[in-house]
Amino acid sequence: MKRRLPAALLALASLGPAAAVLATAQVGPIEQAEQAAPKAPRVQFAQVTRAAALAPRDDSYPPELPPAERVRAAIADAPDVHAAAAMLEAALADRRRLVVGPHEWSTRADYQRRRVHEVGANDRFNEWSLSLERGVRLPGKAELDRRLGTERITEAEIALGDARHEASRRLLGLWYAMLRERESAHLLAHQAELAAREAAGVARRRELGDASQLDEMQASADAEQAEAARRVAADLAERAAVMLAREFPILADAVPPQALPAPPEPAEDLAALAQRAIEENHALRGAQAAAASARTEAQRAIADRRPDPTMGVQYGSERGGGERILGVYVSIPFGGEARRAQADASVARAAASGQRAEAQRRQVDADVASLLSAARSGVARWQAAQRSAQLQANAAERVARARELGEADLAEVLRARRLALDAALRAQGVQVDALESRARLLLDAHQLWDFEPEE
Repeated sequence: MKRRLPAALLALASLGPAAAVLATAQVGPIEQAEQAAPKAPRVQFAQVTRAAALAPRDDSYPPELPPAERVRAAIADAPDVHAAAAMLEAALADRRRLVVGPHEWSTRADYQRRRVHEVGANDRFNEWSLSLERGVRLPGKAELDRRLGTERITEAEIALGDARHEASRRLLGLWYAMLRERESAHLLAHQAELAAREAAGVARRRELGDASQLDEMQASADAEQAEAARRVAADLAERAAVMLAREFPILADAVPPQALPAPPEPAEDLAALAQRAIEENHALRGAQAAAASARTEAQRAIADRRPDPTMGVQYGSERGGGERILGVYVSIPFGGEARRAQADASVARAAASGQRAEAQRRQVDADVASLLSAARSGVARWQAAQRSAQLQANAAERVARARELGEADLAEVLRARRLALDAALRAQGVQVDALESRARLLLDAHQLWDFEPEE
């Protein structure tokens, strides 16, 4: 039994100092009695863990994330990104259509038979005519069409960037969800192992007449509860890994870090990152681009209230070739209520697009402000949670020592250990939350996995 304690402590190195203290507090009374000098190894382990947490590291890329090259490949392979790329190709083709205009050449052929009744004559003639015509855009309409085509390409490019960014957000969320469940599963697995050892120790003591049947039942129930929690946590961790692998197959074999780093103090100017996150927000830029396109479409609809003329040339033969006709003609339709209503509808849609852009701006401001607050307070929240976990672990250890001295019963020990476990799980969750908040802010500010060149 004396050799198993250091192995359990070393296995808990990936769970942080509070979890290590919790593991120490979980050692049963028999194991504590058998350890002649347990203090020195625990102090050395805590010092090594703290030194590892405070060791300098490169803050340019969060070390808990997978390699950036694989992430870019996984995001580029996302179906939404492929769909947005196809829509960009469609926008390029649409611009070509707008540049050449809506009018095309058309031709017409007419044939007729003429019958002439005159005094002393009754003649029949074959007559035909050919015409070639095309509509002509009025001045100003072509320029509006070219501008509209360019703005639609801008919309499609922003939509492609938004698809990549949203895929990046989903990947980031799935990755940290996997880390969160994985770390919880590790902690609960070690807790279940220690609870099983405690139950075995109590059972052995009862055989020797040093423990009651109630103590044995309580220890067994605690071990079963810890085992059930371990199974649930392992299932959740497996589900999180499956979800990540199914949505981003390229990251199916990505290996998470053995130990999560301590959330670093922000080395970046968080306010500047937040401002850049607002400026580079694809949803906001997309809404603004859509509003600009809607305004151009409204201007084009207003210009279209003056219909385009149709010009053509005609050549024909009459009276069986006795007469030849060559001429030009112009056809000008009259604009009516339908064109006026279409222009009014386009103006209203442009106003609505402008208001949607403003609503999107307010939502982005609120989201970034919330994310900035979480990133600023992440380290402090984690440190507070770690202190709480440390105190709970120390309290559990003292209750266990009090039981050795006959001043506490097994129920109090188990309750103190459950409180210590809850505190360790909370500290672990806050640690992942702090890391995720910082990564999300870097991602939204285009400091992480950025696909786009500087504009």
